Amino acid sequence: MSTIFCHNCGQPNADIARICRYCGTSLSSNSQAAPRPPDYAPPPQSDFTGVPLWASDAPPAPVQPLAQQQQPQPHAPAHYRCPHCQSTAPPVVAKRIGTAGWVVFFTLLIVCFPFCFIGLFIKEEYRMCSWCRGAIA
Repeated sequence: MSTIFCHNCGQPNADIARICRYCGTSLSSNSQAAPRPPDYAPPPQSDFTGVPLWASDAPPAPVQPLAQQQQPQPHAPAHYRCPHCQSTAPPVVAKRIGTAGWVVFFTLLIVCFPFCFIGLFIKEEYRMCSWCRGAIA
């Protein structure tokens, strides 16, 4: 099966096609012109301000040295690895009733029952893996 090149876009088409499958132009079997290269226009030269350099009469703005430019400091993540699942996701800080809270709770449970709930408000922070929820020392 031979091919016919479209006289509009230059793309190859099957010889039985009547219209170009790329641009929709009618293909006539008697005119098999050479493929025409697509039109190309180079992008305008610009200094990233949107104004082409050739349209501006002013000289380009001076560039500050790299040491004088203020650059945002990226947040450096701590090198962490979960001992249980080996995940490198940062740990989650949570709160739970601490050892001192349980001691106060049981002491007040025996000594003064109505105030035993005070021990439940004594909490401590602990870290746990955000993936496996394993406690981290």
